[in-house]
Amino acid sequence: MSYSAERALSFLYPLAIVASVICCITSAVAWSHWQYVLNACPDTNCGCVLHARSTYNNFEGGNIAYCHYATYGLLLPLLFAVVLGVYHGYRMCIGRGKPKAGTATIRQRSGDMIVVTTESELTPDGLSPYYWLPATLISVIMFIYQLIYSAIFTDGFEVTCKQYRESLLKEIQGVGNIVPVIKGRLSCAAIFDFMDYLVESVSYERRRYGRINTAICLYFTLIFTWVALFAWFAIGVINIVHLRRTKAARV
Repeated sequence: MSYSAERALSFLYPLAIVASVICCITSAVAWSHWQYVLNACPDTNCGCVLHARSTYNNFEGGNIAYCHYATYGLLLPLLFAVVLGVYHGYRMCIGRGKPKAGTATIRQRSGDMIVVTTESELTPDGLSPYYWLPATLISVIMFIYQLIYSAIFTDGFEVTCKQYRESLLKEIQGVGNIVPVIKGRLSCAAIFDFMDYLVESVSYERRRYGRINTAICLYFTLIFTWVALFAWFAIGVINIVHLRRTKAARV
């Protein structure tokens, strides 16, 4: 069973690594592109594309701390995923951790000999039963941390989408049937497409040149942050199960 767990972990940790790296890169692209364009606040840095808001005169971003967190917030779980992923990957590549079968001879009082085939769960090359406790603590903490990150990013994504719907209606002076279309029918991807082409920089010397596909950047971050959350959840379940199964060996 320890071998099966390690084999699953050797896939789940790389999944968490890839998902976290994609989140960091795509959120950084969106942030760097909009940081000057949306920074229209007179007293604070509000150049973040997350938690943006529609004001009476323009469309301005959210506090820059949200983008700092979206870009750098996954470095901590990424570090743990890399270390543990390399550890389990190395063990799987060199073929350790497989259960070993053996035989044992038992002599009964009657003099009969019984040969018993055994399969050792804890082999010399297997994981120590004391490994599962710290691994479980790390995975549970990283799952909670990833959940907080996913919730904050998802909320910021939804707020920006909703706020730019309002700003877009003012921009095109939408009335009548166009209002429910923009508010209820257009997807956030379409809304961000309008944002890419209609939002201009309020500062001439920092006017934005070129365009990116903001919807792809934000959707990639949104999707892969939940993929990473699933990976940490699965890692936590495996660690908890084996923590309970090896309890007797630690006593």
